[in-house]
Amino acid sequence: MADISGIGSSALLAFQRSLSTVSHNIANASTEGFSRQRVELSTRTPQFTGVGFFGSGVKIDDVTRVYDQFIVDRLQTNTSNYSEAEHFLGLVSQVDNLLADESAGLSPAIQNFFNSLQNSVDDPASTPARQVFLSDANALVQRFQSIDNRLRQIAADAESDLTNITSEINGIGRALVRVNESIVLGRTAGGGEPNDLLDERDNLLRDLAELTLVNTVEQDDGAVNVFIGNGQGLVVGSAVNELQAIRSQFDPERFDIFISQGGSFVDVTQQLTGGRLSAVVDFRTNVVEPSLNALGRVATGIGTTFNAQHQLGVDLNGNNGLALFNVNPIDAVASNNNTGTGTISAALTDVASLSNSNYEVIFDGTNYRVNRLSDNVNLFTGDLATLNATPIDGFQVTVVAGAVAGDSFLIQPTRNSARNFGVLLSDPALVAHASPIRSTSALTNTGNLEFNLGAVSSATTFPLAADITLAFDPNALGAGVPGFIVSGGPGGTLAYDPATESAGKQFTLTAPFDGVSFNVSGIPATGDSITITNNTNGVGDNRNGLLLGQLQNTVTLLGNNTFQSSFGELVADVGVRARQGQITEETQLVLLQQTEAERESVSGVNLDEEAARLIELQQAYQAAARVITVANSLFEEVLAAVRG
Repeated sequence: MADISGIGSSALLAFQRSLSTVSHNIANASTEGFSRQRVELSTRTPQFTGVGFFGSGVKIDDVTRVYDQFIVDRLQTNTSNYSEAEHFLGLVSQVDNLLADESAGLSPAIQNFFNSLQNSVDDPASTPARQVFLSDANALVQRFQSIDNRLRQIAADAESDLTNITSEINGIGRALVRVNESIVLGRTAGGGEPNDLLDERDNLLRDLAELTLVNTVEQDDGAVNVFIGNGQGLVVGSAVNELQAIRSQFDPERFDIFISQGGSFVDVTQQLTGGRLSAVVDFRTNVVEPSLNALGRVATGIGTTFNAQHQLGVDLNGNNGLALFNVNPIDAVASNNNTGTGTISAALTDVASLSNSNYEVIFDGTNYRVNRLSDNVNLFTGDLATLNATPIDGFQVTVVAGAVAGDSFLIQPTRNSARNFGVLLSDPALVAHASPIRSTSALTNTGNLEFNLGAVSSATTFPLAADITLAFDPNALGAGVPGFIVSGGPGGTLAYDPATESAGKQFTLTAPFDGVSFNVSGIPATGDSITITNNTNGVGDNRNGLLLGQLQNTVTLLGNNTFQSSFGELVADVGVRARQGQITEETQLVLLQQTEAERESVSGVNLDEEAARLIELQQAYQAAARVITVANSLFEEVLAAVRG
């Protein structure tokens, strides 16, 4: 027959352990990541007698966590997604606030620059007006450099963040190995689940999920292998494949992430998705780099087009205009991993075709490939000679032979343009507002000839070695074939028939005077003449200055953009990304909160429930103690009867 005392003792022990577990739950009600525990009880094997089976008490099977692996996996994923969205929003907001600041933005500086240009054009002989123009040119340059410097500081902070995150991931990886070892040891020694260690591991995995996407595979011994990003093994068995931030092969200011595998390091920068790490890489690739390039493209556009027009004018000293701005050359660098001796350079060919992208040139041993990195489009595949003769997106590459298979090069057309933008002139007399040539009609002309000089198109044509005179002759090109006889310059004749062309006809002289163009209209008389001469002492001339002013509203950059609309496009793009980042952050926060609530409903500690359970177990414990008391009393009565 079952032992009453044994039954009571088993119950007493079971309820004591249950009370201890409930107390442990209550004590950890506010502990982050704690999973509620419960004691699993079952009946002991009953004893058989001639009249049936009699129970022999209760036993403790296990102490388990109230836990749902599906919810925990979803919590890790949502934690990673929210951490990525929150961190990206914080980063992109810095750039958005910088570019959208009306007082510190670029558009007001561009407007002031062209306003002062117009003021100096209105009074081209005024030295003070020219000086103000140069001052505003310097202010424009300083604004470019200020924005560029701030963007680079934000980029440097992001790179520092990247290295810190890498160190955090390695630290968590080492901690996971230690916890794995403790869990394996605990299961081996005790035969049960070390619940608090399992919670500690889940907390570490969630901390890791804030940094990058996490996936786990549990082993038979209870340890887990941890994979991050798109499947890179961080913890495999008892080994940690640590990440390392290594300076980029092209850019010493930038770090790429490598993972140690089999004694070597593999670049996994683009494979580490999710979490703060992905946010930094995304921010760097899709916000900072395009912003620096777009800012540099505007600087290159202003500098290149303004210099080209300025050099077609004449300054107050009567000399051809000089370049006003320093324009940074296109940067082309070889990878520091190259083993060949090949070199590369690039030159600007068409500012209107420049994009905001960088470009990679790769040699496969036979052909060169040029890839645009912003959209990963291959723009060219071919041999060296063909590459050196093929313009690409507004620039021309020149490669010197010597590369070996696997060598690569990076081309950054506008990356450093804003940083190195500068004003080359300080003397207001060197501002070239005047056109290099002017025309005069002979006082003896009797017809109604109209002559208008066009904008000059080549600075090499000027100054003219001698005057160019056009005299009308009704037989210039033969009997009855009217036109102009050209004296000086290219010489020869120009066909012009007043009977059919009096509304106007455009002419451009032949090389090397092809920088001279003009329009002729009206009906000249025989012998009427026009003289084209150097614009000597043209201090009051502002024709080239007017052309400089027109550049503000001229479409000169890719995408049918002016200088200001191109910068506005950058501001809008970053603003859209910031807004999208805000929406994503808000959405991911809701999903994360919902998943946290689900976990709490399953694994969290409800103090009301635990208090009720505590009372229930207290009463059960007291009843079990009463069973033992009864058993003792019966035993004493039996002893007394035997003694009697």
